[in-house]
Amino acid sequence: MAKEDYLRKIYYLTDEGESSTSTSELAEAMDVTNASASEAVKKLEGDTLVCRAAYKGFTLSPIGKDEASKLAEKNERLEEIFREASVSSPEEEADRVEHCISIEALESLEEKIL
Repeated sequence: MAKEDYLRKIYYLTDEGESSTSTSELAEAMDVTNASASEAVKKLEGDTLVCRAAYKGFTLSPIGKDEASKLAEKNERLEEIFREASVSSPEEEADRVEHCISIEALESLEEKIL
C-alpha cells in the first residue's frame, strides 16, 4: 500500500481529520496487519502528516489534513470520470490512477468526459 492510500483512509476514518482513530481501525479498514498499519503510521508521523497521542490514537496534522483532503478530492473526481466512462470498477481504477496522474491531466479528462 502507498502512503497516499493510508493518508486518504485516515482522512475518512477521522471524519476528515477532526477526530482520532487507532492503528487497529486503520489496519481493518485497509485490510492489512496491525504491524503494517503501525509501520505506515510511524512513517506518516515522521513526515509530520500524523499526530499521535499515547493511548488516544492518532489524527492528521494540519499538513496531513491538507494533503489528505486533496488526495480524497482527486480520488472522488477520478471515480466520477471512470463511472461516466462505464469502467467496471471505478473505485479500484481511481485508487490505481490517483498516484500517478497530475491535476492538469485530471482536469483535461474531466473536460473531455464530464
